[in-house]
Amino acid sequence: MSQVNEFEKMLIQSDTYLIKFYFSITKEEQAKRFKQIKKDPKKQWKMTAVDEKAQELWDQYTTYKQRMFAETNSQIAPWVIIDADKKSPARLEAICHVLETIPYS
Repeated sequence: MSQVNEFEKMLIQSDTYLIKFYFSITKEEQAKRFKQIKKDPKKQWKMTAVDEKAQELWDQYTTYKQRMFAETNSQIAPWVIIDADKKSPARLEAICHVLETIPYS
């Protein structure tokens, strides 16, 4: 992580738009989604071994996520954290952010 901020700065200085989204869901919502995926034969392919362990590793993931935010959130490239328990509003919020951030006219 020690190189992330410098790398992001170089990207931005070379006229690259960089938006760092983090779609945040609760542990309960993740469990609900995983349960739905396991039931639906058309979606079962989405479930990975990492997903299978995600619930039991939730606290560890949270620790590393918080460390990532602390070390890689900068003024030049801030994290955009979106509450993603409800998928459609989360997607709309992300789209709005992109449209507000990147000039397109």
